[in-house]
Amino acid sequence: MTVPRRGKARKPLIRRKNLLLDQVKIDRAKRIFRASTETEAIHRSLVADLGAFQRELDKAFDALIDSAGFIDRFAR
Repeated sequence: MTVPRRGKARKPLIRRKNLLLDQVKIDRAKRIFRASTETEAIHRSLVADLGAFQRELDKAFDALIDSAGFIDRFAR
């Protein structure tokens, strides 16, 4: 799977998926995100979760760099 680089917009690639999901969780996501459809609720949940994951990675890399445990060989 190719992940787009930050800052570059790309056209969404929409695919139909058949998944077995917990309806209670879908209803909760729908309420939290005030989504009008289940698809919108799931999409927003995925975006929010991926954003949180990226922030966790950034924080961990910053801590690694601050601890002098990382040498950037490409820094000028």
